[in-house]
Amino acid sequence: MQTKRKSDLVWLNDTWIYKELHPYVHEANKNAGWNFEWNRSESCQFTKYKHNQYYDWHCDSWEKPYEKEGPNKGKIRKLSMTCQLTDGSEYKGGELEFDFRNYDPHMRDESQHLKRAKEILPKGSIIVFPSFVWHRVKPVTAGTRYSLVVWHLGKPFK
Repeated sequence: MQTKRKSDLVWLNDTWIYKELHPYVHEANKNAGWNFEWNRSESCQFTKYKHNQYYDWHCDSWEKPYEKEGPNKGKIRKLSMTCQLTDGSEYKGGELEFDFRNYDPHMRDESQHLKRAKEILPKGSIIVFPSFVWHRVKPVTAGTRYSLVVWHLGKPFK
């Protein structure tokens, strides 16, 4: 059985990173018409995908809010953000793909329900999407792909 994920990562929480990224998340949330209420971000995940590394189909949110005591208690992931740190010309494979169906992606026709995020290939590109959307990073076949991922939290949807 293949593992769900194979990558290298570290966690960052430098204030300057949030100050740089939050305006883009707010703008995307508004421009997409989602208008999700959120008031907290989790630690930033700096991810390195080397040859044959990937992250299989998953979604970032769960039905239940965080239960552990702390600033995230009672909140859910509402918005996910990926910032491309490597130009798409510097690696092969590693495509970020989305499936907008609301069921397990393994039960659908990939040729009809798949969307590849080509917009995020240039270095510095940012993509923001609802955390309940299924997505994956395909295996890198050459070079190295670096990205920064941040999840934005708020009270559960009503």
